[in-house]
Amino acid sequence: MIYGFDTDDLDAATGALLVYAVYRSRDMRRFKVTPDLWSQIERFVKAAAKRADTLPRFLEALKPRLACGTINPKWMEAGIRGALLLGEYATGERVAIAGEPHREFLTGVLAQVEHRSVLTLLYRETAWIVLLVRDRLEREKPVETRFARDVDAAMAADEDNA
Repeated sequence: MIYGFDTDDLDAATGALLVYAVYRSRDMRRFKVTPDLWSQIERFVKAAAKRADTLPRFLEALKPRLACGTINPKWMEAGIRGALLLGEYATGERVAIAGEPHREFLTGVLAQVEHRSVLTLLYRETAWIVLLVRDRLEREKPVETRFARDVDAAMAADEDNA
């Protein structure tokens, strides 16, 4: 697994991470979940990849289509924090993150790949890239649900103590 996606192909994982970060950063009031959401995303990804000659240009073309004003650093995590989250998926246990937390901005990810090969995958294998994103989102649901319950429980405990 690379960047939390079920693939050993760095180019595919990079393309999926870009789509994932833009999708997660979208304005959910403007780009809502609908029955044809994923077919729209496939069309948007293919169109953005077709016209882009670099990955930053791909991002610039994809963001408005997915109603994403700016990409939230929370969804760009590709380094150690993303790897620790994968450990949670496999074991069901929480893993403490050691050291100082820092935000990532995809600059390192974009620097280590050949942009043209990632763009080619995004254009020619769009369905595969989108399936990688959907798979990761499905695997994250139980973790997000558990964290939401823990936060709710902590807030309730704080209110009881007040």
